[in-house]
Amino acid sequence: MAIFSVYVVNKAGGLIYQLDSYAPRAEAEKTFSYPLDLLLKLHDERVLVAFGQRDVLRKWVGCRLGHAVLAINGMDVNGKYTADGKEVLEYLGNPANYPVSIRFGRPRLTSNEKLMLASMFHSLFAIGSQLSPEQGSSGIEMLETDTFKLHCYQTLTGIKFVVLADPRQAGIDSLLRKIYEIYSDFALKNPFYSLEMPIRCELFDQNLKLALEVAEKAGTFGPGS
Repeated sequence: MAIFSVYVVNKAGGLIYQLDSYAPRAEAEKTFSYPLDLLLKLHDERVLVAFGQRDVLRKWVGCRLGHAVLAINGMDVNGKYTADGKEVLEYLGNPANYPVSIRFGRPRLTSNEKLMLASMFHSLFAIGSQLSPEQGSSGIEMLETDTFKLHCYQTLTGIKFVVLADPRQAGIDSLLRKIYEIYSDFALKNPFYSLEMPIRCELFDQNLKLALEVAEKAGTFGPGS
């Protein structure tokens, strides 16, 4: 997929909706025998690769120091526990559980981290407006890195729609306005939705995912697009 995630931030800087629509390609899975030839440590409630032989790590394109354990035997890992409640380090320390398949990848953002980042972007957006030499600046509309672009569209009421996408993905401006249209139709017109509050609406989810699929298929990839 070429569109990585969508954020909706209210006018106070609170994250009211977030959707990840992309599975990172930089993940590696390997079956291990006991003992592990990697050192795993708990850091910030995540199990991370702290040390490993360089030749071993090089064999796995997606495995690097600092990457997290994402799944064990096909079962997702949430922080330091597996989906069925087992502690990861304790499970991997038991020889009886081997051979074991472990999937590694870049640590996933927690809900709290996403809330914090949304608030930080809201502040940066305001700073960008204040730094403008001209009055009436729109604020930050795009940030570019070598691996993704962040696109932002702010409505007249202060709601921000943020899309993270592949740098080569086309049609993001149209997508942002389409997301605003979906928000207006399926959130604002929902009698059970309260303004500025988290969006929990099945029709909003369904139509947003459909819009992302259409945008990805229609997007043009290539230099300069």
